Amino acid sequence: MTEREPSPEPFQLGDFRVVPARNRLMRDGVEYTLEPRVMDVLCALADADGEVLSRDALINRVWRREWGADESLTRAISILRKVVREAGDQEPYIETIKKRGYRLSQPVVRLALGDEPGIARRGDRPEAPASSARRLVPRMTIAAVAAVIAATLFLVVFRAGDPAPEQGAADMRVPSVAVLPLRSLSNDESDAYFGKGLAEELLNALARYPGLKVVGRTSSFAIDVDPLDSPEVGRQLNADFIVEGSVRRSGERVRISTQLVRTSDNVQLWTETYEPSMTDLFAVEDEIVREIARALEVRIGIGAGSGRSDSAGIDPAAYDAYLKALTLWGDRMRENDNRSAALASLQRAVEFDPNFAGAWASIGVIGAYSAGSPLARDRGAFRQMTEQAFARALALDENNSVAHAGLALWHVSQHIDVDAALHHLERAKALAPNAVETHYVEAAVYRALGDWQRSLAAYDRAIVLDPLNTIMKLARAQLQMQIGQADQGMAFMTACRDTACLGEGFVVFGTVAAILSGDADTIASWEPALAEFEAAVAGLPAEALPHVQRLMPAFFSIRLGRADAPAQIERMQQLFREEIITDTPGIWLPTFAEFLPQDTVMAVLETAYERGDLFSAAYALSPYYGANPYPDWVLRHPRYRQLWERPGMPELEARWRAMGLTSGLPVAP
Repeated sequence: MTEREPSPEPFQLGDFRVVPARNRLMRDGVEYTLEPRVMDVLCALADADGEVLSRDALINRVWRREWGADESLTRAISILRKVVREAGDQEPYIETIKKRGYRLSQPVVRLALGDEPGIARRGDRPEAPASSARRLVPRMTIAAVAAVIAATLFLVVFRAGDPAPEQGAADMRVPSVAVLPLRSLSNDESDAYFGKGLAEELLNALARYPGLKVVGRTSSFAIDVDPLDSPEVGRQLNADFIVEGSVRRSGERVRISTQLVRTSDNVQLWTETYEPSMTDLFAVEDEIVREIARALEVRIGIGAGSGRSDSAGIDPAAYDAYLKALTLWGDRMRENDNRSAALASLQRAVEFDPNFAGAWASIGVIGAYSAGSPLARDRGAFRQMTEQAFARALALDENNSVAHAGLALWHVSQHIDVDAALHHLERAKALAPNAVETHYVEAAVYRALGDWQRSLAAYDRAIVLDPLNTIMKLARAQLQMQIGQADQGMAFMTACRDTACLGEGFVVFGTVAAILSGDADTIASWEPALAEFEAAVAGLPAEALPHVQRLMPAFFSIRLGRADAPAQIERMQQLFREEIITDTPGIWLPTFAEFLPQDTVMAVLETAYERGDLFSAAYALSPYYGANPYPDWVLRHPRYRQLWERPGMPELEARWRAMGLTSGLPVAP
């Protein structure tokens, strides 16, 4: 094809009359005005006579290789497609040909200047050229969609020629996006899992872009607005844009339709349909992410470090099991069996494909968050499984942000290795700066290190990104109780109790917090809810209850001065004669220390360290330093001093003392 300057003559393109000299498109009496260079792109494609025109050819012709041209071309194509959609035509006028470029899929008929033909109607179109008769659907994947969305967002927010924001308004330039679950267009339950899993992968890919604020999964997936009301969703999630769509599977083929909507005015900014095979779904992801991220870097510095390392060749059955596991794990607080089902699905994924880094990383994350759960009955085997999963994930992909975040939590809660925890935390922050889990893990790490202000700030960032996540709000409220902000902490606890925002077991933690607040009115307000919960579990056999739940009646009877306290103390003492219990000792051991033999108290703390239970939860060792301290005899006991001399503990003690924290630390005899 011989290149020439775009012709000024008008032409008919499908149902549109195009007048280049006036930068106008017309259809059914409605005019659409284009920017001059957007019109130049359309004319160049029209001059190609149905042939594919490469991106380089378009850039050379329209922009002459000036700086930022690559992003400008992407924007021009998006604008042209948007005009077609706004005109009500659902058929694509511009096709993307993978690794080649673009071409027009509708016939072009040249018109004489001044010619005023009638607008061609559907059914009256001239025969399309043979070269454009075959539709080629873009075969892109989740990260590719993420990259296109990121590019579109930044082109919307950072339009060329927009005035610079006023000083102090920089945060207004950071767009926030929420990814809603992709609707399944079939009644197959596995497709519902698939749609949620794909949406979560898309969310995670977007979170890798430093300049995007991405709403967390818990909040995005909690939205229940039907029909979809974009402005309302934007208000609830504090999101400028939402991504929503649908998914349908048929054998080895997948059809994914997605759209990006601006919530302020419900305007659809971008939409696309992808039809990859299951084999292609994962394999081409990294290539397209890198291409678009590189284009973003040229203009606005966005995209550095985004995307994932090569993952081509992931087994489709492994990816399917992985997506199902993501959904199960995300809903683990709603169904008791989801935690174990998620782990089982991930284990199937790595059986299908032992080189699937993402699945190995997710196994490690489940291990890090479940060390004190029933999943970890065999502590040694569970610890080995978790550590091997993390090691395998990073051996396959050293830049896996999920693995680094999980390892930060693992090292601060299980190994008590401060340097390793901080190393992996910094890697996670560099790789996925806007992932909710990155901020949540950062809060947990600095909380364990005694840096409460940094911890609180990280919780706040996580909650901004995931405003409906009640688990994160509970963790922040517990920290507020710990650092002397009891009023703020109890305000959340009480609101959650009154709205049933968490499961029934939350009443236990809320009542503990009320007791440790020391306020008589607050304690009295929680006693009815506690009594109702105790009545609900009274008929359950003891063996069906977690160990800590079998201990809590004695704790509440002692702290609330109930008449049955002596009998409950005797039952509690019998439990410890039978076995050493180490589940969340920071809640009950400071109280029980006055009623148990000193050797038993020391054995609990030492065994908790060995099992990895000493810091397995935010409230495991001593959550409310100052509010719930250990008796003085514990802090002065030689074995307690020896406990703080075990690996990792001296570094932790040094950090606590540097922050001015002494409650809970050993003292001289």
